Amino acid sequence: VVAGPVSKLTPLYDKVQRTDDLPELLMKQTVDFFEHYKDLEPGKWVKIGDWLGASEAQRLIMEAIARAGK
Repeated sequence: VVAGPVSKLTPLYDKVQRTDDLPELLMKQTVDFFEHYKDLEPGKWVKIGDWLGASEAQRLIMEAIARAGK
C-alpha cells in the first residue's frame, strides 16, 4: 500500500490519486528497495508483483482484517 501525507503537512502529493500519478523515479526506487532489502538475510527473498489500484488495495486490506479476526 502506497500512502502519502495529508495536505496540511505538504501539498506535494495533492494531485496523486493513482500510482500512475507518482514520478517514475519514485516508482523505480520503491521497486528497487523491495527487491533488495532482504539481500542480507540468507534464505529470504521478495517477489515483486504488479502495481494495483486503490480498490484492489482496499479489498486486500479487508481480507487481511477478516483473516486476523479468525
